[in-house]
Amino acid sequence: MADPQKIFAVQYNYVPGLGDQRDVHRAAHRDFLASLGTAMVAAGAYVDDPTAALLLVRSETDESVRDLLAGDPFQQHGLIASTDVHEWSCAVGDQAAALRGNGA
Repeated sequence: MADPQKIFAVQYNYVPGLGDQRDVHRAAHRDFLASLGTAMVAAGAYVDDPTAALLLVRSETDESVRDLLAGDPFQQHGLIASTDVHEWSCAVGDQAAALRGNGA
């Protein structure tokens, strides 16, 4: 069996003062994220901070994560001010093994 890919925590920081622009492109953004299949572990906006969102992405490198997300309509329409990408270690929790992609 191949080694499981790494998981990256990605924070989207939205451009200030977007108004309704996110709503205009939200359906296409969600469709794009869903189209990533198993590479997209989870994604969603912060409830207490509407200026940012968290995505968990499976990939090999931070560069490949950035390349993958370049096709996001939010990126293409200039709604993202910055994208912070960090390799994430899913060490503990009832879903940790599943998130890591292994049974151990």
